[in-house]
Amino acid sequence: MRERIKTFSNLNLTLENLYNNGLLLMSGESGNPMTIGWGTVGIVWHKSIFTILVRPSRYSFKLIEELPEFTINVPTPELKKEVAYCGAYSGRDVNKIEKCNFHLGRSNHISVPYIKECPIHYECKIVNKNDIINSELDKNIISKYYTQGDFHSVYFGEILGVYKEK
Repeated sequence: MRERIKTFSNLNLTLENLYNNGLLLMSGESGNPMTIGWGTVGIVWHKSIFTILVRPSRYSFKLIEELPEFTINVPTPELKKEVAYCGAYSGRDVNKIEKCNFHLGRSNHISVPYIKECPIHYECKIVNKNDIINSELDKNIISKYYTQGDFHSVYFGEILGVYKEK
């Protein structure tokens, strides 16, 4: 069973995972997990915000555009293989929930489910979207991360609730 926790009470663990092994972004009503390693958490517009970056070429982009909500799932170290798998394969081609033996839970505030195997999840509703503008971006970043010209869209998700397994 999950209990609601303070929004920033597990932020260190969340950011450690984001930096090291990645987090699992879930989009779509049926749930499609995608590994993310870039994002921020903070306060914008007097709201708690989880900011994520998604390339338009990703299947998750299509799902987020159709349903502007997402969950962020914080995996345990034991899920390292599953996190890697979700970053290597597209939901267009394979059912990652099935392949990783994930079980889904119903979110409290949004239509997108969370992954039960991840002990912490954030429920977010998109309140703003911006596109990375290459003419405004540092040229070193472009040469390192955007050699194909597939610039991210940046989504600002208002954190409606954070939940942790008891």
